[in-house]
Amino acid sequence: MNIGFIGAGKVGFSLGKYFSVNNINVTGYYSRTFQAALEASRFTDSKAYKNLEELVQNSDTIFITTPDDSISDLWRDISCLQIKGKIICHTSGSISSKIFSNINNSGAFGYSIHPMFPFSDKFNTHKNLKNAYFSIEGSEEYLGYLCSFFQSLGNKVISID
Repeated sequence: MNIGFIGAGKVGFSLGKYFSVNNINVTGYYSRTFQAALEASRFTDSKAYKNLEELVQNSDTIFITTPDDSISDLWRDISCLQIKGKIICHTSGSISSKIFSNINNSGAFGYSIHPMFPFSDKFNTHKNLKNAYFSIEGSEEYLGYLCSFFQSLGNKVISID
């Protein structure tokens, strides 16, 4: 799995570091500012991207870790790219995977993956993420795979409709 992040705030930082310390390949970060992407990439020993398309090309799984009100606009941008076969996730606890409208037409697969955990500090929260529960919902194709992925990291997972 090659995971790219759109959004370099507390959730993106923490999940990226959590994955990287568990030997999951983090391709890098694209963010509203290149400086934020650069800081997150240094923290996770990955790459900072100036171009959204390049991040998407280099990742088979994309996590959107932005404020909820940005997800729809980002999806509009991503959906115009070559995303066939890619897993697209957001981490909002209040929005379902249905925000990825017409994702089936693109050949990609959409998921809402919500870590039920407080993200109070972008540099230290990853140390305790093994105690987080993750709720996951979305396309049937990779739902079991994503549940198993988080369980392999030691997390409890709740699959929801």
